[in-house]
Amino acid sequence: MYKLVAIDFDGTLVTDEKELTKKTIEVIKEASKKGVKIMISSGRSFYRLEKYIDALDLRKENQCTICFNGGVIVENTTKEMAYSKNLDVQEVNELIQLGKSLDLPIMLYAKYTQYVEKVPEVVQKNTKNLKGMHLEIINFSELNFNKKENHIYKICFIDKPEIIIEKRNEIPKEIVEKYEITSSVPEYIEIVKKGIKKSEAIKVVMEKYHIKQEEVMAIGDGENDVEMLEFAGLGIAMENANEYVKSFANDVTTSNNHDGVANAIEKYILRGE
Repeated sequence: MYKLVAIDFDGTLVTDEKELTKKTIEVIKEASKKGVKIMISSGRSFYRLEKYIDALDLRKENQCTICFNGGVIVENTTKEMAYSKNLDVQEVNELIQLGKSLDLPIMLYAKYTQYVEKVPEVVQKNTKNLKGMHLEIINFSELNFNKKENHIYKICFIDKPEIIIEKRNEIPKEIVEKYEITSSVPEYIEIVKKGIKKSEAIKVVMEKYHIKQEEVMAIGDGENDVEMLEFAGLGIAMENANEYVKSFANDVTTSNNHDGVANAIEKYILRGE
């Protein structure tokens, strides 16, 4: 029996319109009632996931959420960080310089705010994503990254997919080895502290709630989901995932626009196949 289901957000839990399907809501609520921990595992900030947590009725004691690709674990009821690892000031400054040398728009992710010097064109055009985003336009040199509210957990370089592919190949080897560099969507290069992965955050939750590896199910579609799909007792890739991601999964469910998460939970938990 699976006791914990870690679910990626974009391209997995929600449709391309950033909506939960009726079936997804119903199936997750049913699994939760059976005592299964449902844990959103995302690259996003917690505040950007809260309305979905409420819609799925996951604002419960002993329920938590993984944010910033594993950089933070938040308790759903109290909103307290049960675990956190931010980039230090030197690392933040190094990555800002990297982004500028690559001539890529930069977004810094703090707990409640996303900082930009200029809103990236890709973000401006994506109105679904822009909605509800606490975006602050500021010169990065004006920010004191030692302040708790300005602790940076993730840095993104954002542009058109073809530019991102080209620029990612230009990142120096020493930087690639020093940080965790991945992507949840084709328009983003996402960088977090070395050792920060969704799979590592899942291990923290497992230890806290005495859950075994074989009792963990993970569902995802992106490059930043690979480790958790490989680590989980059962890894499920979305139909809309690329072949690389699918190669790390035990099974493939339907797409995010066709109840993929609900169908996987129904198959392996509610029906127990």
